[in-house]
Amino acid sequence: MTIDRREFLKRTAAISAATACSPWLISILGNSACGPAIKAEFSETQIKSILSNALGRGGDFSEIYIEKVSSLSFKMSEQAFSAATVGLAGGLGVRTVDGENNGYAYINGKDYSKALEAAATAAYIAYGAKAVNVAAPIITPAPDTISVKIPVESIPENQKMELVRKAEDAARSYDPSVRQVDITYYDQVQKRIIANSNGLRIENEIPLIWVVIEVLAEKNNVRHQGRVRLSAHQGFEFFDTHDIVAGAIEAAKEAVTMLDARPAPSGKMPVIMNPGWGGVLIHEAVGHGLEGDLVFKGSSIYTNKLGQKIGSSLVTLIDDSSWPNARGTTGFDDEGTLGRRNILIENGILKGFMHDLISAKKLGANPTGNGRRESYRYFPIPRMTNTFLANGQANPDDIIANTPSGLFVRALSGGSVDTISGQFNFVVREAYAIENGKIAYPVSGATLIGKGIDVLLNIDAVGNDLELGVGICGKGQWVPVTAGMPTIRVADGILVGGTT
Repeated sequence: MTIDRREFLKRTAAISAATACSPWLISILGNSACGPAIKAEFSETQIKSILSNALGRGGDFSEIYIEKVSSLSFKMSEQAFSAATVGLAGGLGVRTVDGENNGYAYINGKDYSKALEAAATAAYIAYGAKAVNVAAPIITPAPDTISVKIPVESIPENQKMELVRKAEDAARSYDPSVRQVDITYYDQVQKRIIANSNGLRIENEIPLIWVVIEVLAEKNNVRHQGRVRLSAHQGFEFFDTHDIVAGAIEAAKEAVTMLDARPAPSGKMPVIMNPGWGGVLIHEAVGHGLEGDLVFKGSSIYTNKLGQKIGSSLVTLIDDSSWPNARGTTGFDDEGTLGRRNILIENGILKGFMHDLISAKKLGANPTGNGRRESYRYFPIPRMTNTFLANGQANPDDIIANTPSGLFVRALSGGSVDTISGQFNFVVREAYAIENGKIAYPVSGATLIGKGIDVLLNIDAVGNDLELGVGICGKGQWVPVTAGMPTIRVADGILVGGTT
């Protein structure tokens, strides 16, 4: 639903009061202050029946995924709160796994008879294999990698809106050339339970805060939009360590500074990447090629390269789904595998891949906690979580000082990657020329072209200032991720496409 700001303020409290303890919400969502735990939605006998139905034609194992999400979002644009959405969603997905094939069906809500029908539908993926018995339930405690001090749902909506208003004021007053400020606020609480025929029973509750700040500046018919994104799986204490006003000023600074950008140079040259979301270059150009499904299908340049040198000795790449409260952390993945720290590349040597249950079995490896899904409407596939290049020992200022000329990249925009060849093409949103070991002036119109493996092999300096940047990753379905790195220099291996 879409409502104006005044009506939003008047109605959100009423909406919350009307839905918080309604019989429908108790039955569909469960595990709330006013209802039974989510595991009480179905008895153990019913769970076993659903799992057995999903194995009615054979298969390796079956699985139930139950999810509930309550959310709030609003946007401030043109100095006014333009829209608000209060969301409630919940449902159940049933999966039958047979080899590398997934049979999947889902229902909205939690009707038992429909769940049995969904299970029978999922079962059609299997073809007459020997029946699998459903194991006795084993309850697995969820890890405490996501902590909450102040539940997001306990904070009044007007308090959240006031934070956004202060940030908007700060960005708009930064410089006269600022023309428009758009800030989107989103928070949610997701509740999950997973049960499978191997006996797994696990559940948890995950909060998420996501703020996107976009500032448009214009001068002399030149326009640029700066952007800052803030996010974590955390309660409202998130804003104690994430300054939304500072983020708005940062976005405004980018927008205004880039108005004076000169045409970007072109050709092969040293490229220095800013820490944080600059790691999206590695996420896209390297990380996707290390996801297990692409590897066993032969759709990755890194297939059959395990144990080989694919990067310089300075390169250690990690995917860590146990990083406390990070945007890519969920405690356990969407198959119930506990989060862990996975070293993918160590000192330039390819050590492993990111796996769900299927890809792990296909490649003779252990699941790594990377089976992820967008919602109960999807089955899980191997996905990144918090993926980053590990810290090196260099001082970031020294890396710049020791680079006579080149390009300093602060932010990337869209791009494309071919996981089979590793070839990539990225649009640079914010960059600066390096002259005589100093960041000289902003440049616009740059693109980065190359191969992921060439980038890894040509990283010749790694700073000690690792940061995680937040984003959202698409691979047929969307999931929250972080991509990070310290300051790095790629001496060769990237072609800069510019306008000069």
